[in-house]
Amino acid sequence: MYLKKLKELKKITKGGVEHGYIKSIANSVNSPDPKGMDEKTKIIFNKKREDDGKIIRARYINHRSSTERLELSYAKYPGDQITSWRFISGEVYDLPAGLVAEINSADKCLPKRSEILDQNGTPTQKDGQGEREHEFVGVI
Repeated sequence: MYLKKLKELKKITKGGVEHGYIKSIANSVNSPDPKGMDEKTKIIFNKKREDDGKIIRARYINHRSSTERLELSYAKYPGDQITSWRFISGEVYDLPAGLVAEINSADKCLPKRSEILDQNGTPTQKDGQGEREHEFVGVI
């Protein structure tokens, strides 16, 4: 699991600013009790948890500004340590696949008005294609 390698994921800029993985704190929520799950659900849950914990390499892009940073805390499953992260636009990071999936999810797009007018010149209520503020792009 990625928690064992977290200290290796910390980076420091030339100016001394830490980014990437920052720190972890214990989670007071207990891990889910596997006794309450049937065998099929347990297998699916453990597989998904393992997949989300795989470390992948990705470049962080802030579409609004190249100088803005993203700071967040992440804990996807009950019992996981709460990890703090800081990302600088344009930098490449090794991070858990679950974190990348959460940032890149479709519901993280900001709505954008379509600016379509009806025949009377009144703006319609339809939204256009949403735009992303934060995104991770895979790096080979």
